[in-house]
Amino acid sequence: MKYVQFVTVCALLTASTASASLMTAASYGEAKYTVTNSLGTKSGMVEVVDEVGNLGGGDLSADGFAFRLDWDVDPALSWSYTTTASGPHTILVSTAILPGNYNLLFVSGGYTLTGTRRGKGATISDVKIEAYAPLPIAPINYIPEGNVTIKGTSAPVKGTLTRSNDNTNQGGIGSLVPFTTRTFSDMGVKITFNAKLNPGDKLSLNGTMEVEQLVPEPGTWGLIGAALMTLGALRRRMV
Repeated sequence: MKYVQFVTVCALLTASTASASLMTAASYGEAKYTVTNSLGTKSGMVEVVDEVGNLGGGDLSADGFAFRLDWDVDPALSWSYTTTASGPHTILVSTAILPGNYNLLFVSGGYTLTGTRRGKGATISDVKIEAYAPLPIAPINYIPEGNVTIKGTSAPVKGTLTRSNDNTNQGGIGSLVPFTTRTFSDMGVKITFNAKLNPGDKLSLNGTMEVEQLVPEPGTWGLIGAALMTLGALRRRMV
């Protein structure tokens, strides 16, 4: 009898462990990127099974870029992109987040352009960052309040030029911006620019996206509660 009980307990523990493993391995969704530059298009994707994680891709010598995405499903993402490839670039990046209703966002970005001092000089057009949620990316999912434009330069840079901005045009130090409430479980950005890079030149970019839900202040909750009580009292009088 004791042997049977021992086997039963072991079976229960095994089932419990397996269940816990399944819960741990549960997927929030996907994190992915697609980079298109003068050397072609390259993509990467991983399942988001941890609240915090990262995804890297690209080889600076073979692909003309190196990319990294970091995420927190709470929800926020950050990305970095380094390139030596001249010409137009389009970067699409997204990550799964905790499903919810969101109506506040902050998007920021910046770049460092390095031109060799003995070279012809490097240039870059305006860097444009657009926010999307939910994905897949489509015009209907575009959030105009998340637009970021980082001024470029047509004058050749021999040395280093660094610039940054955010969706409040405060140079990367702005606050969360309200937008119409949406329900989504993934989010991302699209980054576009055109760079003229000569041998030895390099361009590095990075950015962030964060969304939150606007919660009424305690005083607002009090007013809502009072209004509900008043409606309840009126309804009782009508009955």
